[in-house]
Amino acid sequence: MEPQKVPVKLVNPIDYRLLFVILALVATFQVYIYSLQDKAESDFTVAMASFVFPLASAIAGFIVAKRYWHSEVFGKAYLALSVGLLMNFFGEVSYYAYDSAGLNPIPSIADVFFLAFYPLTFYHLYKNIRFFRPKVNIVTKILIIIIPISITAAYSVLSFEELGAADFDFFYGLSYVVGSSVVFSAAILGAATFRQGVLGAAWLVLAIGIALTTLGDNWYSYLETFDQYSLQHPVNLLWYGGYMVITYALYKHRDTI
Repeated sequence: MEPQKVPVKLVNPIDYRLLFVILALVATFQVYIYSLQDKAESDFTVAMASFVFPLASAIAGFIVAKRYWHSEVFGKAYLALSVGLLMNFFGEVSYYAYDSAGLNPIPSIADVFFLAFYPLTFYHLYKNIRFFRPKVNIVTKILIIIIPISITAAYSVLSFEELGAADFDFFYGLSYVVGSSVVFSAAILGAATFRQGVLGAAWLVLAIGIALTTLGDNWYSYLETFDQYSLQHPVNLLWYGGYMVITYALYKHRDTI
């Protein structure tokens, strides 16, 4: 069977109203979490949200991958992204299971799942960007190189000063920072490419969603270094919003082509 070609230009405008609705929903959810007086109830509610959002995105991704499995671009790329999102779901479940049992979830099997998200998502972005071979201006080239280097360097300095040694905790956090900053940089390149109309609005929205989740991962790494993370922390908004935006983008893929 001949691989399906992807149209040169996809036209399906972004519904910015829906993006504002997503913003309002995650903000409202965070306010609700703050309003809960019982910590156990609050933790459970956050955990359930942390399960639902990546799982919904993964399911949407598998639907797209299955529908366009024989296409020249979509099949393997979207399967990789879907598996990556599913790994985040497994990571959230594992983290919560360890925490609920009174065990330290850092490090644990949850990290294997979370870290698997980065190479799978990078593969997805790389495959799409490489296929369309965009012309990248010098400013974008500089940004995609400087961003991961700067984020990693800043974390390394601050973490070393806080921990006082390049020990396990240092490299544990560094693994997340390197993975998330590289994917974040690739997402920026994808967004810069996709907004030009070569891939259409759906890819732009997807790149934004991926950027939000990886930005959340970067923030989380800093919080863990300084022991400031909690299940009620607003960093969760980046993950919730990112997964919702990714789900919307995947729906647009299914609805467009």
